Amino acid sequence: MTGRVMRSLSLGAILSIAGCLLLGLLSEPALGAETAVSASPSSGVAEDAPVPRASKGGRDAPISLTSDTLSYNPEEDSYEAHGNVVLSQDGVQLQAQEVLWQALTQDAAAQGDVRLDDAGTEVTGERLQYNLATGQGQVHDGRVFIRQGNFHLAGDQIEKHGQAEYFARKGSFTTCDGDIPDWKFSASEVDVTLGGYARARNVWFHVRDVPVLYTPYLMFPVKTERESGLLAPSFGYSNNKGLMASLAWYQVIDRSMDATLYLDEYSDIGLGKGLEYRYALADQNNGKALYYHVTGVNGTPNLYYLEWTHRGNLPGGWRMNSDVEYVDDQLFFDEFGKNAEEYNRDKTVSTLMLQRNWQKLNLVGHVRYIKDLENDNDTTLQRLPELGLGLARYRLGETPFYLGLESYATRFTRDQGEDGERLYLKPSLAAVFTPGSWLEVVPQVALHERLYNTDAEDNEQSVPELSLGLATRLIKDIDVERWGIDRIQHSVEPQVTYTYVPDEFQDDLPLFDLYDRQLRQNNVNYAVVNRLTARSTLADGARAYREIFNVRLSQTYDIDEARNNRSGDNQPFSDVRVQLGMRPTAKISLDADGRIPVYGNLRFNSLTVGSSVRDDVGNALRIDYAYIDQNFSETATDYINLQLETSVLKPVYAKFEERYDVRESRELEKVVGLEYRSKCWSLFLTYRNRYRDNGSDDQEVLLTFALAGLGFNQGFSSGL
Repeated sequence: MTGRVMRSLSLGAILSIAGCLLLGLLSEPALGAETAVSASPSSGVAEDAPVPRASKGGRDAPISLTSDTLSYNPEEDSYEAHGNVVLSQDGVQLQAQEVLWQALTQDAAAQGDVRLDDAGTEVTGERLQYNLATGQGQVHDGRVFIRQGNFHLAGDQIEKHGQAEYFARKGSFTTCDGDIPDWKFSASEVDVTLGGYARARNVWFHVRDVPVLYTPYLMFPVKTERESGLLAPSFGYSNNKGLMASLAWYQVIDRSMDATLYLDEYSDIGLGKGLEYRYALADQNNGKALYYHVTGVNGTPNLYYLEWTHRGNLPGGWRMNSDVEYVDDQLFFDEFGKNAEEYNRDKTVSTLMLQRNWQKLNLVGHVRYIKDLENDNDTTLQRLPELGLGLARYRLGETPFYLGLESYATRFTRDQGEDGERLYLKPSLAAVFTPGSWLEVVPQVALHERLYNTDAEDNEQSVPELSLGLATRLIKDIDVERWGIDRIQHSVEPQVTYTYVPDEFQDDLPLFDLYDRQLRQNNVNYAVVNRLTARSTLADGARAYREIFNVRLSQTYDIDEARNNRSGDNQPFSDVRVQLGMRPTAKISLDADGRIPVYGNLRFNSLTVGSSVRDDVGNALRIDYAYIDQNFSETATDYINLQLETSVLKPVYAKFEERYDVRESRELEKVVGLEYRSKCWSLFLTYRNRYRDNGSDDQEVLLTFALAGLGFNQGFSSGL
């Protein structure tokens, strides 16, 4: 979701984003505090002039006063300095052409090229009155600049009435540099309370020097923390949704929780309302919940969407995860999905899981609900609930033997069709031998046991499984000392596994999923892995490892097919599977996974390839290709996905994405995004064109702006 920001607008008009800017500007004033005094005149002072005294309650740090000429008035206990005057105390420095310093009251009156620097804040103007003891003062025809956040404030008169109270007349503020900033807010009067709110009257929003929007009164937050309020709006047009406008309210609940309330208008399909709640609690309990509802018009039905994701720890060592998603109609994904994987969704899956580990013993309980969006959901099989207990290989004392367990207790339910309960157990006993210290031999015996509570004829079945694995690893280290790499380790890892499962009659068992049928196996699977791992030494002396190359070749040989020709084609060898991963640098990657047949046409039966390259200045390219042969799967696939980001046109940054169906020679989707990025604002323009199966195009344009330091709302219409 978008619109998840930590600062936002408060009450009043949308222009109240200015409040956050003024907050940062005024949060660390450069108008001094308490004083302790000593003076060091540079010239022109009477030899018997006393050193200025520190007043009660003032700072302990001494004061330094230098100038071209300096005179002392003993009756008023004051100093008058002229020419290149510098008055400084404890990191606070005042520069001007003329300064009148009252030692007793610690008042300073300065004029002529006045500049006051204090802790990252710079105040400039023609005239300044300031008290170092109280930190109160005012500057005329002045400007205040906060380096952190690049905040600028200007006004005919800027006053500080206390440690956290300010008043400005005929003021303006912005995060843009320059005498004529790209944008600014101006107001006749502004009352500011740091940590509270600022109230402005007669407020204008300016683009360059041109006022474009007005509101008579504005109240905005001036807090350094997150603040509730309106987010900047977004606008757009879709030939399917019509005119689009999105408003969002950001609500701070406390330090660990916030929420966003959406109100979206789609002129052709209806009104969208949404609430998104986010939290980050103790014990790493983090998550978000979203509810979005569309009141349909012009024949569009009412639609709603529900989502809850959670990751976190519970007392007693338990962990809870949730991935809950529910939608009442597939039309929702069709309208609001942001890519093909979403707007072609045919179901939703909701899962709530509890997990507890005891060393190698793992207990998992979950409930899972599936909503079929294309067919009658009454026949959809649900797991409500399922309890799993697993034991990773557990060594029996100092022997080479290991115990293992995979088990699931599941309650299957549906409104129409067979349901019931099943207990699936797969205990195993394995041994690990290393003859000669270079070969690993792993024999294993396992049992697939299923127990049912259903109306089926058979309610129990056991099928054994035998396997034998052989593996070894050949390693060679190569010293490199170049490209930031100290050493490369080359390893070759051959693996062979024989598996045997007898042919058992199981047709009288219920059929819920793949665990209900243990098919006969009598095959040999062999593979070889070729791996290159680079070692580097970091600046702190620590060592880092990166796998720069990995290729795995694997194939299965069916002994029964070779003996009996069960398929009638006498083809005991499976496809050769090739899995490739390359990371020559941290910014270049190539991954591939393909299956090559060894009979007939030697073209790929399936192939997925993904490659990406990026740099440090905002340029990136990614290409994904997916191919599935029509003779290999019921769903043939042949498409390319291209994603490009570039900064070569900066300050314009561009993004481009296109999905192209090679089989049908047509575009599936095209997205173009442009961002004009200034130092103090950005303008986003996004164009999306989705090509529907009926030949129509769903085109959408979205316009959004953002001011520096403030978040923005892209609107729910831009995708889930």
